[in-house]
Amino acid sequence: MKKWKTVLIVAAAVISMIVNIGFSVFYVFQYSSRIVRRVISDMGIVDDDFHVPDTIDDSESVYEEGQETTEEKFLRIDREMQAVADYLYTEGMLAGVEAADGIDTAYTPMMDAKGWPYAVVYREKMVFDGGVNGYKVQKVTYEYMKDYGEQDEFVYEEEYCDESGNPVMDTQILGFFLVDKDTMEVTDENTVEWH
Repeated sequence: MKKWKTVLIVAAAVISMIVNIGFSVFYVFQYSSRIVRRVISDMGIVDDDFHVPDTIDDSESVYEEGQETTEEKFLRIDREMQAVADYLYTEGMLAGVEAADGIDTAYTPMMDAKGWPYAVVYREKMVFDGGVNGYKVQKVTYEYMKDYGEQDEFVYEEEYCDESGNPVMDTQILGFFLVDKDTMEVTDENTVEWH
């Protein structure tokens, strides 16, 4: 009897891992294909052999309470992060950034280990105390813990990591921004405190 319990527990764990990995791969694929489609359209490359799956139209408002699919939500969040990044770039608000070698200000959308999107808006090579090589990274992170109705909140923060991505110093909050889900209008909350 003990053998069967062990077998069932192991089988349940394996099935759970397969399902979780499948969902993770699905979301990464959906997000990655969105980035590829954006790059292809921005470059003006058209390939008749390249099949683009049916997706939502970026120019249309997709937000309706309770009607948004998971894919639509991630695409909306990506557009909102891009709006915050554009706001930071055009308003000259990147904290402590001056033109120099080794600086990358390209908008780079990514996902954290939990599957939530964030975007790197600035990255600079650094040498920390003790001769540790690493990076100062400024990013925009979706604040998924709060519901602002027609707006989403994003945290603008700065991390200091070694070359392997391990934190070297505490993360600093540089600002909070609200983005209207329909108009993509960005509002600076003028605070660096969690609220």
